[in-house]
Amino acid sequence: MLSLYAKKVLNESLINDVGYGDITTELVIPENHNSKGEIVIKEDAVICGLNFILDFLKDYHLKCNLRVKEGEFIERDSKVMEIEGNTRKILTLERTILNFLMHLSGIATKTYRVVKKVREINKKVRIACTRKTLPLLSPLEKYAVVVGGGDSHRFRLDDMVMIKDNHIEALGVEECFKRVKKVSFTKKVEIEVDSIHLLEKVLPYRPDIVLLDNFKPKEVEEALEVIGAFEDKVGYRPLVEVSGGIKENNILEYAKYEVDIISMGCLIHSAPAVDISLSIFKRE
Repeated sequence: MLSLYAKKVLNESLINDVGYGDITTELVIPENHNSKGEIVIKEDAVICGLNFILDFLKDYHLKCNLRVKEGEFIERDSKVMEIEGNTRKILTLERTILNFLMHLSGIATKTYRVVKKVREINKKVRIACTRKTLPLLSPLEKYAVVVGGGDSHRFRLDDMVMIKDNHIEALGVEECFKRVKKVSFTKKVEIEVDSIHLLEKVLPYRPDIVLLDNFKPKEVEEALEVIGAFEDKVGYRPLVEVSGGIKENNILEYAKYEVDIISMGCLIHSAPAVDISLSIFKRE
């Protein structure tokens, strides 16, 4: 289904890019002209989105040959894909497919870099993204995080119950937990806390996951002590997620603790696009 969604996004992007027609290509390139093209990556990166592009190009009757595998870390100036067929089609589709690959590969590469860094001191913690995504691209951006070695967190709001600060502000902790009892047993319940006091208040409700939001590293240490004491007392420990203000330059300050998940909005919203280009060669 994700492949179908990717194709839908690519087709709608193409419609927006082309408008009533690629006037330059249609004026300059003869209708039956054929060429070969090469997609080349210009920097070391994890490539992401190739399989979606392959399906997309086949719909336009272009022959494609993958030179690398989806999710592979490849060196700069490597050939990613060869394309052969009608020159007009290749040139008209060029920017749509490159923008797609550049964006998803940027997310996968940033995630890969962060996970690799964290694994030097913590072999178990999951590095997850958040819902801070671009409109309509969220499923694909989260897929790119997974390709880079991270965790997708929630794909959508219906994946799990997540009680946030505004829910608590509106109804209070007790009423929130009273109401979420109605949810199916298949859904996990997570609650966001912004203080040690609130953490102590929610632990007796035994949520599946506790999110320590905008805690400083020393506060995370204190929170883990509170959770550890609760576990010693009742024999229950929720999964512990930390989030808020965590970036590539400070993630090791959090990864040194025995937390289960570190979630980072920057994996998606701050991932720089990878430099990828397409070159055309006249077919003999």
